[in-house]
Amino acid sequence: MPDLNINPAVIFILILTLIYGTLFHIVRGRGWVDLLLSLVMALVGMILGQIIGTLLGLNLLRIGQVYVLEGTILAWLLMLAAAWLKG
Repeated sequence: MPDLNINPAVIFILILTLIYGTLFHIVRGRGWVDLLLSLVMALVGMILGQIIGTLLGLNLLRIGQVYVLEGTILAWLLMLAAAWLKG
């Protein structure tokens, strides 16, 4: 059996992505496509938050290697923008 070494930061980012995407879908979503769109936008926002946090060296709310504040803000902004563009 292969040894799977997954970074805890990746797991934490995926958990936050699922929480944010699901909460947004509960409030704003209408169907399965909206849920998928919310999850994808939340994941992209979290990834961009990690990149921006690393580049700028911000430590506003960082848990381990995860820039939680930057990722959270970008995830919610992208989910809102996607919902607005979708109509």
